[in-house]
Amino acid sequence: MTRTTIRSKAAALAAVGMLALGTGVLAAAPAQAAGCGVSGGRLYCGNTPNVDMHRWSSFNAPWVNTLKSNPSVFDCWSTGDYHDGGNTTWYGAYGDVNGNFGMVPASVVYTSSAFDANPGAYGLRHC
Repeated sequence: MTRTTIRSKAAALAAVGMLALGTGVLAAAPAQAAGCGVSGGRLYCGNTPNVDMHRWSSFNAPWVNTLKSNPSVFDCWSTGDYHDGGNTTWYGAYGDVNGNFGMVPASVVYTSSAFDANPGAYGLRHC
């Protein structure tokens, strides 16, 4: 990731209630406990790091990448396999190993149940 990309990501996260710390580590702003928000049609949110990403919204789909970052930027949402989050919502992002796009279950993204029920209502596009 280039310095310009890091600055751009930090600026975008700041716009939705995330703070960039001097070391490049990102943390949730105190005013936004969940640390999630949609800006410019993308979801900026904390998540479990080092999770497998699948080609489509299914645990049986082939591995395409690993999401190592936390927080991360999610480009869209879809429905798929039921998961530990108690729903069928999955989020799509570009991973950190090879740049491929993949899907992760909502159970690894720190969104609320209300958000997972209808991410489109918050401005996140459907994949």
